[in-house]
Amino acid sequence: MNEIWAEFTRVPVTVHGVHLLILQAGTVTKEHRERPTQHCGLFFVLRGFAKIRIENTCYETCPGKVIHCAFGQKLEIHVGQEEFEALLIQYLPEKGAGQLSELRYISSHFEQEPGENEGLANLLRAMCLISKQPLLASSAKTKELLKRILKETFRLSQEQATPGTRRNERRQRANSAIDSLADVFNKTAFVVEEVIRSTMPYSDRKEGYLLPKSGFFFVVKGQATMSFDGRAYALEPGSICHGDEGACMSLTPRGGVNLEYHLIHYRFCQQPATLSEGIPGDFALRPGLQPRILELLERLDQTAVISGRLTGLRKKELFLSILNEVLTHCQAKMFSVRQLEAIEYAIQYIHTHYANPLALEELARMQGMSARPFSYLFHKYMGIRPIDYVIEYRINRAREMLAWSQETISTIAARVGYDDPQYFSRVFKRHTGLSPKEARSLPQV
Repeated sequence: MNEIWAEFTRVPVTVHGVHLLILQAGTVTKEHRERPTQHCGLFFVLRGFAKIRIENTCYETCPGKVIHCAFGQKLEIHVGQEEFEALLIQYLPEKGAGQLSELRYISSHFEQEPGENEGLANLLRAMCLISKQPLLASSAKTKELLKRILKETFRLSQEQATPGTRRNERRQRANSAIDSLADVFNKTAFVVEEVIRSTMPYSDRKEGYLLPKSGFFFVVKGQATMSFDGRAYALEPGSICHGDEGACMSLTPRGGVNLEYHLIHYRFCQQPATLSEGIPGDFALRPGLQPRILELLERLDQTAVISGRLTGLRKKELFLSILNEVLTHCQAKMFSVRQLEAIEYAIQYIHTHYANPLALEELARMQGMSARPFSYLFHKYMGIRPIDYVIEYRINRAREMLAWSQETISTIAARVGYDDPQYFSRVFKRHTGLSPKEARSLPQV
């Protein structure tokens, strides 16, 4: 890794193009299948999953990976079951392609894994903006910025250079946490026990510290590495790390800046049945430095020092609001803006037209997608298939009408999209455990 970086520092290069690639699910690129590339290229994967085949080597990509392709190589991209997004930076040595014969690494393909990092993401955004300026004005800027991007890429990759199984384990832990945190905290009684806001001098270090309680560690300023049982998490502002009570933790600030953080300790009132399976003991989430999360953390910190019977309830309310913001932003980062807009438009359409016949193919076609990729995308974001969501929404509307109107069950069935009252009654009972008549007879609060 150091040798590759050394070659880049030794050889001046010129940026020839910066392109944001957005490829639909299932796409297979053909442009360079037979015609070799005319530049060297760096693919910074932002969203989605794909296989990038360069000559006879196939790279499995995911967000946080970087793939290098050299000049004159044949390349294919096989996109997975969701939209794929990557930033491609094309370059050549200043002396031209002829110099590549003298170079070992720039003339070959390789991969790096800096991980998803806010600092690197900001540099990539800056490269996109600068590349839109006139060529003469942007040439020197893009050259300097590429150096900074490469330096950060290799530095982060060096820090992340642990065995592949541990990298995969960290990623799986984060995905598992996103999927299960909301469910567990929604279904299980808990108490916010302690709220701490503190600063750790950059010269300090904690080694082998046993956590007294389970908690979430929110980084506000500075950088650090937090480790549990050999699993190391690189943290920066906007990162969150979770640790379980009794876990052995090490914490080391980095970058010569004091580490500012918020720490929230909590305790479940009883051990949730799904906890051992749903929430891994330690994991990191990266929603980014969101103003709303910072505001809620400040309010929680202020509330925690107030005495009174309502303080515990208020702390829990603010904690759940923070958790909701964190999970919402983490989930949103898994999708492109276009994907989010497609899902939100589909949901709005269902809410407006639930009384009409709604087919999966129709909902998908309205978003310019085929049924299968649309259903996969909707389920991944909402946790439910599109047609199941339609049924659930219809049943909820029917429950409201049964409770607050005197219309007949047949009329209500028709108003929520069911022409057959008997079929409506079967669906209603399957979802609620009650017949429509039984649901109507319940006392209303």
